[in-house]
Amino acid sequence: MHPEQSMRDSTPRHAEHRQCETKLRFRTLGSLLGCFAFALSGCSGPSPVDVTGKVTYNGTPLPKPGGTIVFVSTDGTQTPAAIEQDGTYAAKAVPAGANRVAVYYPATQSQGGKPLMKRKKGEKPGSPNPVAPEPFLTPAKYAAVDTSGLSVEACEGAVLNVDMTGPKIP
Repeated sequence: MHPEQSMRDSTPRHAEHRQCETKLRFRTLGSLLGCFAFALSGCSGPSPVDVTGKVTYNGTPLPKPGGTIVFVSTDGTQTPAAIEQDGTYAAKAVPAGANRVAVYYPATQSQGGKPLMKRKKGEKPGSPNPVAPEPFLTPAKYAAVDTSGLSVEACEGAVLNVDMTGPKIP
């Protein structure tokens, strides 16, 4: 084979090889930029995460049983967690990303989710319009994600501390 002929045959292949190499570099660069953009985008991602924190009422933990914090993701998935009497909670498998939050402590007068009806002093059984107790010890606005004003961007290591305010609870 003549050296010039060898050169002519390899030139198109060499140019083709350079084109492939350039495409590969752009793909690699594109992949790296995509990963970098994903990392900067916040806490969104498919894997559920744990969220921890502390709930207080007027600055101190509310030592009452039954406190619950609920995380509601953008797709409507609800993740509840029990609030301990020292105010701490650990929510497991919260969908990553934006979550609205509700917090409530049920009133002790309720049983099975239905409030017991109280009668006014002096009323006889069967009297109309018995007074229903409030379903929550804490202000009702915190019990719904639409009115609580609470939210968190759930990502690995996320902490949400909540201080509810309201009237004194006996």
